[in-house]
Amino acid sequence: MKETIIKKIRVKKIRADLFMPFAISSGSHERLENILFEVELKSGIKGFGEAAIANHVTGETQNLTFNNLKRIGVWLEGKDIADYFNIFVFAERKLDKNRSALAAVEMAVLDALTKSLNIPLWKFYGNKCAEIKSDITLVIGGEKNNYSFIRKMAARGFNVFKIKVGVDFDKDINRVVSISRITGGAGIYLDANCAYDAETAFKFIKTLEKHKVVPLVFEQPTAKEDFAGLKFLTGKLKMPVCADESVSSVEDAFKIIKNGYANAINIKLMKFGLMRSREIYNLAKIKNIKLMMGEMLESSLSSLCAAHFAGGLGGFDFIDLDTPFFIKDKIMNSGAIIKRSGIYEINKVKKGIGVKPI
Repeated sequence: MKETIIKKIRVKKIRADLFMPFAISSGSHERLENILFEVELKSGIKGFGEAAIANHVTGETQNLTFNNLKRIGVWLEGKDIADYFNIFVFAERKLDKNRSALAAVEMAVLDALTKSLNIPLWKFYGNKCAEIKSDITLVIGGEKNNYSFIRKMAARGFNVFKIKVGVDFDKDINRVVSISRITGGAGIYLDANCAYDAETAFKFIKTLEKHKVVPLVFEQPTAKEDFAGLKFLTGKLKMPVCADESVSSVEDAFKIIKNGYANAINIKLMKFGLMRSREIYNLAKIKNIKLMMGEMLESSLSSLCAAHFAGGLGGFDFIDLDTPFFIKDKIMNSGAIIKRSGIYEINKVKKGIGVKPI
């Protein structure tokens, strides 16, 4: 019996309530509604992957992703994970328009593969394990609750706050300045999620600078296809301008890097899949582009997978893996690997990703 043959595939919808709505300028999540993808080998080893659905960003739906994973699962049964690269190539052809499903397949296969090798997933990407400490996001709306949330997160040990902006210029300025003061000058990432034109984004930063607030990074200030606006801001602002929604493929990343449209890129496994994410990482490193490790609304399973990816490769400048801290219901068991302060202790994982669904 070949122990690395895939014996069984399971696909399951997972749902969890949040402590508060995850609201950004382009949409809002009221709850987590993702897909769990499981591969079981003949050896009994199980690998787990997650597809995080962000309909307002990618256009994917839970039902579409569920059905696609069911179909790819039928093909996967009987395949040998030792041939993981060809599995990834086939899966990408079939799931090219459903990247979160692709990420779930690659994640589950690599989880099973690294468990079979008795190594943690980060060792698949490198010999050293970089420390991974996440920011914490401050969503749009509910300012009074947000300030209470800020104080609580700061007391836990978070020292970087990612502030979602882009709905109301003056209110957002006041929010950012207030948050900077409340946190005693903690690091600030700004994320506009495509809300501004270049002139407004430039004015926003200059107004903050008058209040002596200088963000560490400005993420996706302009519309997805406004590359001229991104390039203008990249040349004019002190902090890195990070492309997120503007990057949907390796080709997009290449164009942004080649033409100097942005000087940072947000890598999200759910947008590219794991194999393509690594290619974007390689391109960025060649040209000294700064990197953010980001995510959609994901449980500790795929968040920890992203931490392994970033920790094993190293060289990430900004870590935004905070959505597990917004989930009210316990749907994954990650032991004590993810700390309340936002630290991912992936060096404590013995094999695989280190998470089991409950």
